[in-house]
Amino acid sequence: MIKIVIAGIEGCLGSSFVGLTDMLALARRAIADSTGVDAPFYVVTASEDGARVIDGAGRRFDVETSFAEIAACDAIIVPGFTPDSDGQPPSMSRHAAAAAWIRRHHSRGAIVGAAGTGAFLLGEAGLLDGRRCTTNWWRQEELKRRWPRADPAWGATLIEDRRIVTTSGPMSWIDLALYVIRVCCGDEAARIAADFTVDVLDPAARQAHVPNIHAANANPFLSEAERIVRQAGGTQLSAQDLAHALSTSERTLHRKLKQACGESPKTFIDRVRVETARTLLESSAKSLKELAASAGFSDEASFRRTFRRYCGMAPGAYRAWARVKNQRKSHMFAVQKDSELIPEILTRILDSCVNGVTLADPDQEDTPIIYANLEFEKMTGYVQDEIIGRNCRFLQGEDRNQEGLHRLREAVKNHEHIEVTLRNYRKDGELFHNRLNITPLFDAAGRLIYFLGVQYDVTEHVYAEQEILELKARLQSLEGSRRDKEAEPNRSRAFALSDKRSNEL
Repeated sequence: MIKIVIAGIEGCLGSSFVGLTDMLALARRAIADSTGVDAPFYVVTASEDGARVIDGAGRRFDVETSFAEIAACDAIIVPGFTPDSDGQPPSMSRHAAAAAWIRRHHSRGAIVGAAGTGAFLLGEAGLLDGRRCTTNWWRQEELKRRWPRADPAWGATLIEDRRIVTTSGPMSWIDLALYVIRVCCGDEAARIAADFTVDVLDPAARQAHVPNIHAANANPFLSEAERIVRQAGGTQLSAQDLAHALSTSERTLHRKLKQACGESPKTFIDRVRVETARTLLESSAKSLKELAASAGFSDEASFRRTFRRYCGMAPGAYRAWARVKNQRKSHMFAVQKDSELIPEILTRILDSCVNGVTLADPDQEDTPIIYANLEFEKMTGYVQDEIIGRNCRFLQGEDRNQEGLHRLREAVKNHEHIEVTLRNYRKDGELFHNRLNITPLFDAAGRLIYFLGVQYDVTEHVYAEQEILELKARLQSLEGSRRDKEAEPNRSRAFALSDKRSNEL
């Protein structure tokens, strides 16, 4: 049976802790009543030492066990935290032991969820590094300040990235609990729990108003500026417009933004719009043209340029990267240009290959990689999130003056098969020689759908060939020296004979 642990952490929001406990307990009952069998999960409340949990208001709540007593679990849910006297989430350093416990269970396969500011504890655990995440929008800047390697999405209500689920909003623990039920127990259990939620809980509570005073806890000017840019939506917004909306001059706007985030007004507006576009790319099926307009860009071309500047990849490649990142490994890429997914058995076969295997999508800008097997990760030192959405050329670093690259570009342009050896560089900068075999894949109608890449690490072979050439050169040099020495007496005798004849004459 699925075990879901609600983590009681000192300083948490009592309403979030109790709400999660009550909702999951009642959801179990609703599922049992609806199906006639026991619910497929049970809930355990736990604290670091098994003692009562003291929330941020000083109230005490009983728990069933300690973290140490939980040998295994399927999911862990962290409630939000009560702000400190300065209005910010409390320091998470005092919860290092809890963070380590959460990190350990996540490494063993548990899904970990955090409601609102509970994401800060996941940051302490190192589980937000390189991950897309969210938290209450008025805490976004603080989250980025404490954990710069996190990738928060402003305005997103729920995000899962590799078994880390984060939510935003005062009642976001409801969405989090339903999501965990769906992932752990299936769609039907989640549907019953959701129906129960609508019937028993007040739906209006989920639309609770968030007081502006929360935004002022971080930087009121910056928060208000972000709100104005985001609410402008598809409306064109200049630095002058933003200054007017903030009831200030352009000069003051420039000075305050430089102080708050080190950006000029134009850069600030572009960054916020790109962040909005990222969220839409992850959650919306809109075309790039529609999405660019929704995010406030004047045209698709400027959107593409700006997005690439901030994100390092094209919007279409980012959408593919985000989709792959959130899919299970066994459903990594599409066989056709539709929703059909590659079977699990084929992914297992590719992952068992002794050579690197990639698929690149020619229908997307810059032909990004949309699939890479485990051997490719081992060969290059990069992980999936650093590979997907990028063109293979990133492996060449600055070493672009290679004869094989010219042949490769021409073959790709003409949709032809080719095999070349290139100088590539691993993530740690180490050189390796890559024997790259590129094969264009076509569908039944003859349309190009992917480029299949097979990579062979031939570094030892190249070095062996170089050593053989060097040995041959040395042997030829030695042979030449030997011949010169053998020829020297003959030359001396010839010179002596020539001198004698000259004297006789």
